Amino acid sequence: MTTFADCAMTSNGDLWACDTSVAVAALDPTHEAHPVCRRALVELRPALAGHAMFETYSVLTRLPLPLRLSAGQAVSVLAAAFPEDCWLGATGTRRLRERLARLDIVGGSIYDALVGQAAVTNHRALLTRDRRAERTYRSLDVEYRFLD
Repeated sequence: MTTFADCAMTSNGDLWACDTSVAVAALDPTHEAHPVCRRALVELRPALAGHAMFETYSVLTRLPLPLRLSAGQAVSVLAAAFPEDCWLGATGTRRLRERLARLDIVGGSIYDALVGQAAVTNHRALLTRDRRAERTYRSLDVEYRFLD
């Protein structure tokens, strides 16, 4: 199990990204992992990796009331919490598509691959709580840390 303290040292020059599992927990004060994820958000200032931005937007706008945000509120919260970009460009997307087939990454795991490859492309280590995605992250040589 990786704790927040274990994230203090990394080989990537202290550049971080996170996936939806960390972003939602950091932004939802009722989430069981809120304290550790919020601390990581404040202290490490990760970018939100690739399409995890849209996944997080989707979650924030469909949370149960009274936690649900309007579209405008969600955009504002995400811009404030994750001001740096961490996207996969057109060339990287094309290369990833070919690599997915070679590595036999299929189904919903392709979304984990998009997130992980965005982090790699932007030279960032990925913060995650999603143990299901670990196989995909390992296959793509994503540097990642679990927040528990």
